[in-house]
Amino acid sequence: MAAALPRLDSSHKLGRNSGINSKPVIAAAPTVSGELAAVRQPKGEQLGAWRYSTQLNEQLTAGQRALDYVDELSDQLTGLKLKLSQELGQRRVDTGDLGAKVAGFSALWADRSQRTGGSVDGRLKFHLSQDAKEVFRIRGLELEALSSGQAEMLTFYTGVRGTGPASVAVGSEVSSENVLRQFNRALAPSGIRTEADQSGALTFSVAEEALAPLQNKLAIRGGGIRFPAGQANRLKIESEAVAISPNSWSVDDHASVRQSLQKVVMALELLEQTRAAISSAMGEAKLAIEQLSTMDESQWAQSFVGDFNARFNQSSDYRFFSDIAPALMGMSRYRVLSLLALR
Repeated sequence: MAAALPRLDSSHKLGRNSGINSKPVIAAAPTVSGELAAVRQPKGEQLGAWRYSTQLNEQLTAGQRALDYVDELSDQLTGLKLKLSQELGQRRVDTGDLGAKVAGFSALWADRSQRTGGSVDGRLKFHLSQDAKEVFRIRGLELEALSSGQAEMLTFYTGVRGTGPASVAVGSEVSSENVLRQFNRALAPSGIRTEADQSGALTFSVAEEALAPLQNKLAIRGGGIRFPAGQANRLKIESEAVAISPNSWSVDDHASVRQSLQKVVMALELLEQTRAAISSAMGEAKLAIEQLSTMDESQWAQSFVGDFNARFNQSSDYRFFSDIAPALMGMSRYRVLSLLALR
């Protein structure tokens, strides 16, 4: 899938909260390396803009594919919701018809990765520029515990072909950022990315198709402090729950139909949120294409930087703080550390 592209929509206002930074923040041109930077070719601005446009169009295609799938899921669920509601008013539940509808939706849901090209994961998160990932946790791996206490060397064995043991030094006042960076460097060859969640627990992500083999092979050897020394021990992977679990929708009687109806309503709400996220991403891509059609890459970069600096460095007041606050909500220090560790 194409490399990640910059958010070219600079229409969102940004403010500066008094006391956070006493100096003006100056943005750099967003054409440097990093997750939000596009691939550059040293063949002139025209080629750079062409590459932007090509990749943006590819992202639009991927977004439309995901949108079509989400709409199909919603249509089936809406029909199932209606049928469940009708059956609640009947003296006897038509388990055959309801069971067939649930099975049909379950089959469509199981085909999610194929239908979306891997852009929608099991949590209904949309990934515009990368394949969907499976997120999991490993008990005993909390960032705070790994960055304090006695020093220990943790050695991981993933069983991924072409990789060997991967070691991470923890404890002895190793910084949280350093711990995360070590995990990412050690496990990256196995296709595993490490982050910290809001509570400081480590979360790992891997391509969906790689999770099953990893569950049977991932092992660790410690130094007898946090994990046993000697022979490597198999680790138990705790996968994050998927957003929709149609296998749990029972339609045997009125009570189970009522419970399943509640789950269907919740699933529809989640699908609506996913649809909004996809539509927003596609809207930004379309806007970026329009901008590129009227200016070259250098002009766009200078325009973006000027607009960003003008908005971010305006005088502090509640209005500007309220503009930026929604983007910061839920941004814990562990999330910031996870991003810093990718450097």
